[in-house]
Amino acid sequence: MKQRKINWMKPIFLFGMIGLLCGLFACTEKEPPAPELYQVKVKLVYPGDYPPKAGVTVKLENSATGTIFEEPTDAEGMADFEVTAGNYNVTAGESRVVGMSQIVFNGVLSNQVISADRIIELPLLASETHQIIIKELYNGGCQKDDGSGAWNNDAYVILYNNSGEPASLANACLGMALPYNSQGTNNDYKDGVLFYETEGWVPAGTGIWTFENTVTLAPGQQLVIALKNAIDHTPTYSNSVNLNNAAYYCTYDPEIYPNASQYLPPGTAIPTSHYLKAYHYGTGNAWPLSTSSPAFFVFIPEGMTPAQLAADESLNNLYNNLASQVRKKIPTSWVIDAIEVYNYGNTSNSKRMTAAVDAGYVELFNAQGFTLYRNVDKAATEAIPENEGKIVYGYSLGTQGVTIGEAVINGTTDSSGIDAEASIKQGARIVYKNTNNSSNDFHQRSRASLRN
Repeated sequence: MKQRKINWMKPIFLFGMIGLLCGLFACTEKEPPAPELYQVKVKLVYPGDYPPKAGVTVKLENSATGTIFEEPTDAEGMADFEVTAGNYNVTAGESRVVGMSQIVFNGVLSNQVISADRIIELPLLASETHQIIIKELYNGGCQKDDGSGAWNNDAYVILYNNSGEPASLANACLGMALPYNSQGTNNDYKDGVLFYETEGWVPAGTGIWTFENTVTLAPGQQLVIALKNAIDHTPTYSNSVNLNNAAYYCTYDPEIYPNASQYLPPGTAIPTSHYLKAYHYGTGNAWPLSTSSPAFFVFIPEGMTPAQLAADESLNNLYNNLASQVRKKIPTSWVIDAIEVYNYGNTSNSKRMTAAVDAGYVELFNAQGFTLYRNVDKAATEAIPENEGKIVYGYSLGTQGVTIGEAVINGTTDSSGIDAEASIKQGARIVYKNTNNSSNDFHQRSRASLRN
């Protein structure tokens, strides 16, 4: 039998041609150009004679994508970035002890256009932290038991004495900014800055609530205020809270706000001396605290009573020139604490609080029983000698990775790892973070603390 002679040159030639064609094809297929990066420097501008400080974190947040870039400042207060073109929000903040006071510096610039190398000057505003803080704000409601939707007439706030000395709430008032929702159109911006920031005030829309009796909180003591129906909601809505407690206070003034759906007669456990007084200068039959994204704050008027404040028309400011949306100019020096809430995942959110009172924000996925809870100052809490053996670690009630339907919530948690409520039950006195920046100070908790 004859052996067939194989010509190896042909397949080698074919393979070579295929390789050559592949190489030619690869050469003609161009890679997409890398996005151009711009050199951006952010210079922190301190008020008065305060010197700059190295190591202060500066954040650039891309308004469209939500991507956050962080860089520390050098000794001259300058932070260097490389970012792509776009609109960015610029924030920075730090605190330092001066004499016997803790001074907080915060700055915010919104919608800064970056399309070339540039230097951005970020003015910082100075403010002092106060004894009284907002420990928790529960405003988004919960799911009804029958699955028919949300129940959101069960809102409350907890005020807390974060200091080691007694603190008075005499003449303290509750306020909220307009526009009511962070995702609503905000006409207060001029060149990326809230116009009233340079004027040194924040707006209190429609009306305020205040205490009629003197209230003093001991160190580590809290005070619950029902902001809507001060009743036990749990018999009808098991995911809700019981607000009928003799120690609680409530916003109830039916002569001013007669909306019966939000202001049912308080539960019998709550004494009438715990009813807050309303002063109304806008329109409407209720104090319409947003269920998705309020800007809520506490302030104490100086040189006048809450009644005089409400009657003083020189402090009036009309939102969007509408007489139906009267708000009062509250000097930032009167504000003792604030929380700016953003509607979860909404790209139209904008701030209403100035950097002097709250330089950040915390997001809320509402109608799920979630609450906004303040983070623990780990070092300060652990430094209290009486807390030894009483602090509970392993906190697990944040909303990171919580699933709602098919959606995984990109939530937040308290990085301190301390379970504040469990520690309080063990007799610990918690010191909470207080940097006048809700991004640092708060997280979204998976259940209201009053349900514990």
